Amino acid sequence: MSREPIRADSVILSAKTGEIFHIEFQTTAQSKIPLPLRMLDYYVGLKRLHLTNPIRQVLIVLKATGEKVVDEYRDEHTHHAYTVVRMWEQDAKALMKFGGLLPLAALCRTESGESLLSELASRIGMLKSSQQRRETLTFSQVLAGLRYNKNIVYGILKESDMLEESSVYQDILQKGVKRGLVQGEQNIVLRLLTRKLGRLSPKIHRQIESLSSKQLEKMSDELLDFKTKADLIAWLDKNSSTH
Repeated sequence: MSREPIRADSVILSAKTGEIFHIEFQTTAQSKIPLPLRMLDYYVGLKRLHLTNPIRQVLIVLKATGEKVVDEYRDEHTHHAYTVVRMWEQDAKALMKFGGLLPLAALCRTESGESLLSELASRIGMLKSSQQRRETLTFSQVLAGLRYNKNIVYGILKESDMLEESSVYQDILQKGVKRGLVQGEQNIVLRLLTRKLGRLSPKIHRQIESLSSKQLEKMSDELLDFKTKADLIAWLDKNSSTH
């Protein structure tokens, strides 16, 4: 949501409860437009658009600066309150239960930053999706950089240490290599067929993309014998169900 000249960091509508969650992230309590006024401004804007929806506002302060963080706006006739979360006061273990909150755990309270980052690296390495691991690692490095020296961050939160020793990662990597090889074979076969027979229909594309590596190898050996698209369709009808 845009309330010029300011823009909200995150506005989420819960389809289940109808609640609207407005979240602002700050590294400092200082702001050109005072934070309490900004929060009120956003609340009014959201309420105009969603009169019947409850609005939950949270200000997440990422970095301890010694500044007082105000959790309300007050003037002569107006009072508006919102929730303030100071990340350096939060329990890291609570956040580490949820994959999407792992990067924020780097900013939680701890007696040893290195121990916290090591545990965070371990938790990221347990994520099953390789894309989620990469994204979570990047976000964690960025947020950890607000608090720790970059040498410590990169020394602990590094992909090789987290993933290469993981049997899950190795399995995903091998599957990815195989998938890449099959896709390469598909592209070559499709290019050859297109040059020989002309533009292929989406249905034929889908049939070829569903072929196994062995089937693609067989087709690459026999496609030079195809004279027309009818020959290709006949081959697919005969061979696409075989393995």
